[in-house]
Amino acid sequence: MPKISVVIPVYNKAKYLAQTIQSVLEQDFTDFELILIDDGSTDASDTIIRKFNDHRLKTYKQANQGVAIARNKGVSLASSPLIAFLDADDIWFSNHLSEIYSLYQNFPDAVFFGTAYKLNFKNKRFKVVFPFEKSQIQLKPYYKYDLGQALFYMSNFAIKKDVFIREKGFKAHIDAEDTEFFIRIGLRYPMAYSQSVTMEHLNEADNSLFQQYKLEKKMQLLDFFKVEAQKDPNLQRYLDIHRYAWIIELLLAGETSKAQKLKQEIDLKHLNYKQKLLIRLPSFTIRFLKNIQNQLNRLGFYYTPFSN
Repeated sequence: MPKISVVIPVYNKAKYLAQTIQSVLEQDFTDFELILIDDGSTDASDTIIRKFNDHRLKTYKQANQGVAIARNKGVSLASSPLIAFLDADDIWFSNHLSEIYSLYQNFPDAVFFGTAYKLNFKNKRFKVVFPFEKSQIQLKPYYKYDLGQALFYMSNFAIKKDVFIREKGFKAHIDAEDTEFFIRIGLRYPMAYSQSVTMEHLNEADNSLFQQYKLEKKMQLLDFFKVEAQKDPNLQRYLDIHRYAWIIELLLAGETSKAQKLKQEIDLKHLNYKQKLLIRLPSFTIRFLKNIQNQLNRLGFYYTPFSN
C-alpha cells in the first residue's frame, strides 16, 4: 500500500495538465499513487494523460459532475491513509510530498496539512510564507492565522482519509466547496503547517482573487457557519475578511448598493487600515486602484491589502 494517494480532478485542463502530472512523478518522495479523475473532459486532456507510462498513475473517467464529486470519487478509490490534492493547473516542487509526509509523521494529532507556496501571476512569482516561530507548527484553528491571503489552497492541502470520509467530503453543487470544507474541518481538527515552499499556484487572471466563485452562492458560507461564528471570534473575523473581499468584488462590478449593505454586517475591528479605507472608496476609485495593482504585479511587485 502506498503511503500517500494523490488525487487530481481533470476537466478540460489540456493546457497545463502535462506539467502538473510531471511535477507529481518527479517528487523526491516516491511511495505514492496518482489518481486522476477525468470529469468528462472534451479537450485533449485524455490524450495527454495516455502519454504518461508510470505504474503509479491510475485514471478513471466519469460524466461531468463537478469538481467536488470528482475529488470525492478520487478519495473513495484511494488506497492510502493520507490524501494529497492537486489541481490540474498547479504544479508541485519536488519536495512537496516529502514535506507533507514529514508533517504527517511529526504531528500525529494533526488531521490536515499545508505548506508555503508561490503565486504565479503573469509569469511573476511571489512567495507566500507565514512567518511562524517554527518551520513546522501545529495550528488550531487554522483560520485564526489566515488573514485573507490564503494559508493554503487545494493544491498544497492534504488530509487523513478516515477523517475525510467521516466528514463526508466536499459538498457537491455549492460554490466555494473547498473553503466550506476547510472551515468545517478547521472547526474540529488541528492542522500542521510547513514554511517550506512546495507548490506553485497559477494566478493567471488579473482579477482571479474575486472571480473564483459566483458571489451570491459563495456568500452561503455566512449561512453555513452563522451559529459557529457567533461563538467563535476567530471564525467571525475570518468571515468578515471574506465579506471585505466580496465588497471589493461588488465595487469592481459597480454594485455599490449591495456593497454598502454587506459593509453594514462587518465588525470593522477585524479589518486592517488598508481594508477599512478601501471599502469606503467609490467604485471608480477601486477599479483604478485594481488596475494599478495588476500593473505592479506584472512588474514583479506583489501588493496585497491583506497585510498591514
